[in-house]
Amino acid sequence: MNQVCGRLDRMRCAIVFLLICLCGGMAAAEQPKAVFGSHGYIEYLPGSLPIVIGAPHGGSLKPKGIADRKEGRVVQDAFTQELARLIRDDMFKRFGAAPHLIVCRLHRSKVDCNREIGEAAQGDDAASLAHKEFHGFITEACGAVEKKWGAGLYIDLHGHRHEQELVEIGGLVTGAKLALTDAELDAGDFIARQSSIRELDKRSPQSFAALLRGPQSLGGLLEARGFASIPSPTHPSPGTSPYYNGAYSVETHGSRGGGAISALQIECPFKSVRERDETRLRFSAALCDALEEFFRVHFGKELKSAAAH
Repeated sequence: MNQVCGRLDRMRCAIVFLLICLCGGMAAAEQPKAVFGSHGYIEYLPGSLPIVIGAPHGGSLKPKGIADRKEGRVVQDAFTQELARLIRDDMFKRFGAAPHLIVCRLHRSKVDCNREIGEAAQGDDAASLAHKEFHGFITEACGAVEKKWGAGLYIDLHGHRHEQELVEIGGLVTGAKLALTDAELDAGDFIARQSSIRELDKRSPQSFAALLRGPQSLGGLLEARGFASIPSPTHPSPGTSPYYNGAYSVETHGSRGGGAISALQIECPFKSVRERDETRLRFSAALCDALEEFFRVHFGKELKSAAAH
C-alpha cells in the first residue's frame, strides 16, 4: 500500500512540475525578450495588447561619443522610464498580456525623441540613428497592433512640473479649443479631425467632447480613481495655466493623418505620481483600471480577452 501511495505521490509531483513548466513557457511566450537598437540606446519590448507605450524622456545614458544638444529642452522626465516599465508589468498581471513598450535610454541632453529629427539630434549621426530607431520601433509596434486588433492606442508617457498637480492628457487639442463648450467642440468634426484621436472619435459611441473630457474619458476615469486630470469633467480646460496638448510623437503616430492607431500624450506630475515608489504604484494601478474601461467603452474591446488572441 505504501508503495502504491508513493507512486501516486511521484505521479502528482510529475504532473505539477509539467504544469509549472507549461505555464512558465506560456508566460515566456507572452513576454518576448527585449529588442535593442544600435549601441543599446533604444529598447523595444514587444507585446500583444492593442496598446503601445513610448517613453522618450526618461533615459539616463550620456555617452561621450554623442554631442550635447545646444538648443531645446534637455531636462530628463524623471522616473518616467521606471513608470512605463511598471505599467507594462501591471498590465501583464491584470490582463495576462502586455502592451508594446519602446524606451529611449539616452538622456534628453543627447536626443529628444519627441521632436522632429533636426531639433532632436541637432546634426549628430548617432543621435539621429537613435531617433530613427525609436520611431521605427513605434511604427513596427503600431503596425502589429493594427494587424492583430484593427485599431489601438499609442501612449507617449512624459512628466511635467507645472504648479497644478494634474495629469495632463494631450490629444492635439489646444487649451484654447478646450475652453469651448461641448456643443462647440462637437459642431461639425473639424476639431476632431485635427486631433490625434481622430479614428477613435469615429469608433466611439460617445460624442467627441465626451471622449475628450466626459466621465468616461481617460481623464474622467483617472480622476474617478484619485488622480486629478485635465481634460476631465472637473477640469474641462486649463484656462490660463500651462498645459501640454501633445507634440511630435502623437502627431506622428496618432490618427490625425489617417490610420487606425489613435494617440494620447500623458504628462504626469512629479509629487503626486512620479516621485515615490508608492505614488508610481498607485498611478499604474489606476491607469490600468481606467484603460480597461476606456477600451471597453470607446474601442468596444475587452483587454482581458487579449491573452486568448
